[in-house]
Amino acid sequence: MVTSRTTREGAEAEQRRIHDEIRRSGGRLTSPTRTVVAILVDSDRHLTADDLIAEADRRLPGIAPSTIYRVLQRLDEIGVVEHVHAGTGPIFYHLRERGHAHLVCNSCGAITDIPDSVLDDLADAVHDAYDFTIEPHHAALLGRCARCAARDTTTRF
Repeated sequence: MVTSRTTREGAEAEQRRIHDEIRRSGGRLTSPTRTVVAILVDSDRHLTADDLIAEADRRLPGIAPSTIYRVLQRLDEIGVVEHVHAGTGPIFYHLRERGHAHLVCNSCGAITDIPDSVLDDLADAVHDAYDFTIEPHHAALLGRCARCAARDTTTRF
C-alpha cells in the first residue's frame, strides 16, 4: 500500500491540476491514467514501475502492466513525472513538481533525497569549465551511505 503524503483536499487539488495538464496536452483521462496519477500524488516513496503496477491492480483490478508503462511514458513526455535511473536498481518515478536530486548507496540501495540547491555550485562549475549543463534529476548520484562506508573504512570512493 502507498503511504499518504498530503491531505485529502491537497491531493485532490494536485490531481485536478495534473488532469488539466493532461487535457491541455491532448491526452485522455482514462481510468488507468487517473489511477496512476492518484498513486503518484498519494505516495511519498520512490515508486518503480512494478510498485505502480501492483498498487494500480489493487485499486483497479485488471489493469495490464503494459497500460501502466504507456501511462508512465506519456506522463513523462508531457512533464508530469520524472523517471530516475538509480544505477543499482530499477528506474523509479515521482511527480516532476516534487523534483529533487537523489543519492543512491551502491551497497544497500538506500535513496536519499537532496534539494537541487545542494548541486548548484557543482552545476555552475561544470558549466563554466565545460560549457555543459547537468541534469541532476535524470540519474541518481551513486556512492555509499554513511552506514555502509563505516563498515568498510578501507575504501573512500
